[in-house]
Amino acid sequence: MNLTASASPAACRGVSERIQMSFSLQIEDSPPLAAGSFKSRIAAILVLILLAGKASAGDWSDRFKLTLDRVISGGPPPYSRELVLADVIPAPGRRFTEYSGDVSGRWLDALASCTGLSEKAWEKVTALLPDILAMQKPDGHFGANLDPEIINGPFMAMLWGNGRLLIGLLEVHRVFPASGALEAARRIGDYLNRIAPRMNTDAARLKLEQEFASGYICWTHNIEGLAGLSLATGDQKYLRLAESIADRVRMEPGQHSHGYLSSLRGILDLYRMTGEGKYLQIVEKGCREIVELGNLLLQGAVPEAFKPKMKRTEGCTEADWLRLNLMLWQVTQNPEYADHAERTLFNEFSMNQFDTGDFGHRVLDPDGVASGTGGEGAGTARAWWCCTLHGLRCIPEIFRHVFRAGTEGLYYDFPVDGYGAKGKWSVRAESNLEEDGSVVLKAVSASQKTEWLWVRKPAWAEDVRIFVGDEEQSIKSRGLYSGLQRRWKDGDEIRISYMMKTRMELEKESGRISFFHGPWLLGVDEEASPFFFDEPYSLNRIPAEILESDAPDLEAQSGSPDTPFSIPAARFELPYFPGGYSMLPMKALLRPVAEQTGFRSAAWIFYFMPDDLK
Repeated sequence: MNLTASASPAACRGVSERIQMSFSLQIEDSPPLAAGSFKSRIAAILVLILLAGKASAGDWSDRFKLTLDRVISGGPPPYSRELVLADVIPAPGRRFTEYSGDVSGRWLDALASCTGLSEKAWEKVTALLPDILAMQKPDGHFGANLDPEIINGPFMAMLWGNGRLLIGLLEVHRVFPASGALEAARRIGDYLNRIAPRMNTDAARLKLEQEFASGYICWTHNIEGLAGLSLATGDQKYLRLAESIADRVRMEPGQHSHGYLSSLRGILDLYRMTGEGKYLQIVEKGCREIVELGNLLLQGAVPEAFKPKMKRTEGCTEADWLRLNLMLWQVTQNPEYADHAERTLFNEFSMNQFDTGDFGHRVLDPDGVASGTGGEGAGTARAWWCCTLHGLRCIPEIFRHVFRAGTEGLYYDFPVDGYGAKGKWSVRAESNLEEDGSVVLKAVSASQKTEWLWVRKPAWAEDVRIFVGDEEQSIKSRGLYSGLQRRWKDGDEIRISYMMKTRMELEKESGRISFFHGPWLLGVDEEASPFFFDEPYSLNRIPAEILESDAPDLEAQSGSPDTPFSIPAARFELPYFPGGYSMLPMKALLRPVAEQTGFRSAAWIFYFMPDDLK
């Protein structure tokens, strides 16, 4: 088989490919989807539009480009042929090659999902895919030849990597069916079917209960790939296997959260394919347990390991939690899931992105996040071996959920860049939320009839105002939405203004407070406010007079140093009494934790003690 860039999916579809594009998943309001209709929707999932030659159209377009450029041409380490192939050979020379197919599968999945946005991404895939396919073993698996009769950590690591590679191959097939990826994916699926009688047992689970990253979740996370394989092939045996594994998914103390959340995402796929309510119940119960057991942190992070072992965050887990809640919002329209998705998106997922474009780990601290700059074992890490690729894979899913087309109009759900269409009417969103709390929707094509535009009012906004040109419009309120109906013309500009305020959240047990402005969690960092971290900074206190209401009286900060990904709409001066010299009041810069992407990793404090509790 010979793949070349000339056989790109863009050429097949006749669509111009550029990084400066935005796209969104369009699924009309509907009951759970049967497998056949869901497959047809998946086939039409990408909707693309050129962003009028602009270098970017908002914070998340810039963040996407930062990580995409890092994966395609950045480093260290660069994603070279040797680095990517090392786990399917497997070969020494880099860590985690025992997770056979993990890096290579994530790399395929991430770049194939971006092929509508970058010609270079597809060129990378076509150049390396034949080499990856050539490494498949006769029995269908990739990696070391391990005895399937011996269920242990190394065997489970191999299973994990093959599961990620299965997903990557299916994404390549979705983009370009003639790639040969489906045949390799089917052979992995057949291998999983052959070993299923040994894996779907309590004995296997109990034997692996002391493992972490190579535990039983290395088996259960295959639900996602098997469900996708059933859709792609029409073969029900893969669906039956995925359903049998779903019955074995459990949340355990100290469990690897990435593996568990990946399993839940696969079970939600089963619900969308079959319409069986038990699968939705499993997923919603799992999400409730994460929250109720204290595994969802203030910044929208789920720790790498569930309590009692939570020590740091993980970019893969944050991407999974974000994608899971976006999917649940789309399926259920329960605002709780939209709220969870936004808190993670604007805070933890943003903060998790390094200035290099990588995603990874940050060390948890009782008052926020530690710098972790202490060498081996410190915990802060650019996890190029998993999180960077999984983070990149998540960003297209964000764009796909910005709009949705329903029977009663076009719905704008999340205030970030995106593209939406309802019939022949199409709209492009360019977010300026970070600068002035607004988003501009530009009509790209005219509506053929009168259409409703519905804008979701987030929980963090006091009000939403809609303007066409310079004229504020009278809007209709319906539940979470503000709506406007008219016959839209090509070139119409709709400006959405989100009325945001600064607010506090109280942690009742400790009496600590945290500050938010709009969707952003605010903190003090050692980069901009090093003196706030003078010993003993744990005794720093916030003046009681600014805390007399839910809307604290903080002065907006102006003239502060501008950095990449700064958010001037949410910067304030925070007065405080230093723990070591409280007779001399000081001020620190209180700014969104999302700004962390703009500079080298720093410690952040976002839990504060009020002075009246001294």
